[in-house]
Amino acid sequence: MSIRAVTRLFKHGTHILRNLCRRDLHEINIADKINVVPKVPAASQQNTSQLHNRVIPRNFVFRNVGLQIGLQARKILIDNVLNRVTNSLAGELRKKAARRILYGDSAPFFALVGVSLASGTGIITKEEELEGVCWEIREAISKMKWNYNDVNIEEVHSEENPITLKDLSFGQPIAKGSNAVVYAAKLKEKNIEEKCLGESGEPKTVEIKLEKDETKFPFALKMMFNYDIQSSSMAILKAMYRETVPARMYYSQGEDWELDLANRKRHLPPHPNIVAIFSVFTDLIPELESGRTLYPDALPARIHADGFGRNMSLFLLMKRYDSTLEKYLNNREVSTRTSILLLSQLLEGVAHLTSHKIAHRDLKSDNLLLDCTEDDAPILVISDFGCCLADKSNGLFLSYNSSEIDKGGNAALMAPEIYTQRPGTFSVLNYAKSDLWSAGTIAYEIFGMFNPFYGGKGQAKLKNSTYNDEDLSDLPETVPVIVRVLIRNILSRNPNKRLDPEIAANVVQLFLWAPSSWLREARKLPSSAEILQWLLSLTTKVLCEGRVIPNFADPQNLEGVSRGRRTYPEYLLISSFLCRASISNIRLALSWIQSNVYENDY
Repeated sequence: MSIRAVTRLFKHGTHILRNLCRRDLHEINIADKINVVPKVPAASQQNTSQLHNRVIPRNFVFRNVGLQIGLQARKILIDNVLNRVTNSLAGELRKKAARRILYGDSAPFFALVGVSLASGTGIITKEEELEGVCWEIREAISKMKWNYNDVNIEEVHSEENPITLKDLSFGQPIAKGSNAVVYAAKLKEKNIEEKCLGESGEPKTVEIKLEKDETKFPFALKMMFNYDIQSSSMAILKAMYRETVPARMYYSQGEDWELDLANRKRHLPPHPNIVAIFSVFTDLIPELESGRTLYPDALPARIHADGFGRNMSLFLLMKRYDSTLEKYLNNREVSTRTSILLLSQLLEGVAHLTSHKIAHRDLKSDNLLLDCTEDDAPILVISDFGCCLADKSNGLFLSYNSSEIDKGGNAALMAPEIYTQRPGTFSVLNYAKSDLWSAGTIAYEIFGMFNPFYGGKGQAKLKNSTYNDEDLSDLPETVPVIVRVLIRNILSRNPNKRLDPEIAANVVQLFLWAPSSWLREARKLPSSAEILQWLLSLTTKVLCEGRVIPNFADPQNLEGVSRGRRTYPEYLLISSFLCRASISNIRLALSWIQSNVYENDY
């Protein structure tokens, strides 16, 4: 390093230290100030909002590097624009504006950015302006309120009035697995709720009769089996916190252990292709009339003498779905377009997980649920997060220094880089593209074939530990060539050859909605302005046509309603794409299509 470089580094370093030590400053999130910066993830926004209310201590240097970079960016703007003015009056105005900017007043900052854009001085490039419009598109779509078959549980209950079993009526059991059972459920009316209370006002442990009319139950209540965990909320939530990762409402008493758990685990924001869990709570295991038949071993001794279960467990109140993907595919002929819509939704869900540094680790067709209100365009959601990796300290990379560390769920659909990894001092499990690989295996089922890693009639079972890319069987000719090439890419044994989950999701979205001329061989890539024009067109359609979707819970409301050319699930799928759209990533997907699709011999 030259003497000149060292001198500059020392000069600027002392300048930063002097500014930090001079006064207390509040953290300023520049991303919230300028619309050309991509949207900050929801988790980061929550952390930032908490920091706004906390004063940063003096001389606390290294924690505030990001803060100083933002302040320096503002200072550069002042130097390049305000300092061009030389007369005394303007100089005084310049000094006042500089003070206001550096102390957090955004008004002059926005004004200077506007002047820069209008005059073309080059502070913000044309490409950044277009990405800024993309940011506005993401903001507008993310704020849309969809009117569908969901129930807004927050309107009925809150943290001060949490849901417990006394608030629910039960329907018939929907599904039962090795770790949980799921019942149809609904909220009780107030007068019914009062009859369920004892003389002391506490809920009684009584046998609950199951109502037969299934149309009245919009919820599903998942009751986890508890064999080993002591009957306390603290122990249960600590042991089963993975199940609560996608929950929209978590009832906290504000105790230290709960705050520690919330700070340690990652939260997954709501998404159309992630299961809608409205509430999570712990309660006593109820005595249901089918319990002794379905899951006798999981019952506590107070209900069933031969049971091995504990008295309390975890309950998850979620939206009730119509079917699993496995049952849906086995019970009907699925059109190619419906299959593509299902694949696109699965990739959108995986992209959402990966963007929040969460790995599901147990993707399979019976963990994918469908809302079949519109039978030819069902809504697909990823469910069952009991095996997920959602720890803030790990992200998508998990140190694997012992064979006792859990790799995840279904071994047959485990990505090869995870399955074949061996424990060691420096060994790491990289889950960045593992869920994407699992989704690629499920794509075979979606398009009417046997999963190659399960095997089937007359088809040898591939092993994720030994297969080669050439061993993968061809998908049907009815599957578009772009989709076939994409699935082969997703199932590449080498994770470095696979697309990123977001780019993979973009490829299918572009196939569904983009102008066909963009996808042709040897076609020049569209300009950024053309991509933005297309995004604005999609946004207009979603904002104007998607809003009029009626409540499907009442079929009479469907008569005479025009929804444009698309079904509701299609508008929802487009909105998922627009909520994360950026020109650069769309160009990457288009470039991959033109570089990889037409060189294959299909």
